[in-house]
Amino acid sequence: MNNYLELLLNHFDRHAPEREVEEELRFHIEMQAQVYESQGLTPSEARARAVLRFGDFAQIKTQCIRISKQNSARTWAMKLLFTIAFLLGVSIRVLSSEFHLTRVGDVLIVIAVFGGLLLYGKRTGTTMFRPKKESFRLGLNSGSDSMPLGFDEEGRTPFERVRAEDR
Repeated sequence: MNNYLELLLNHFDRHAPEREVEEELRFHIEMQAQVYESQGLTPSEARARAVLRFGDFAQIKTQCIRISKQNSARTWAMKLLFTIAFLLGVSIRVLSSEFHLTRVGDVLIVIAVFGGLLLYGKRTGTTMFRPKKESFRLGLNSGSDSMPLGFDEEGRTPFERVRAEDR
């Protein structure tokens, strides 16, 4: 019940997406630090290595927030579309006496209801079924001391390689 109340309150909090993104990014850093600790590094060394591997925290956070806001704008537009479809379907159903038009109204109502359920499931599904921290291990190539997948011999990510080639 607390998850639903928190979800409702976060809907009206304009800083909630930033906090959620930051929490998620910090979670990934901590999980990677735990992997490094399990490989024998001290907690401070493991955290420093995880932060270094993660990259520019502020830049990644900004990009994730921008993506989150784009998704929320799309979600808002879809909610509006489904609401209009529902109202139009109810109006057609109530005001029309022709059999074919009432079926069109029924179809619009069903589309709106299932669309709303889809959006609701999408929103709650991302937070309700998140794995517990202690049961989830993050690692690109666990158990190996080689360079993580996606990095080249100089330790650059694919984005850094492309950026260097463009210069």
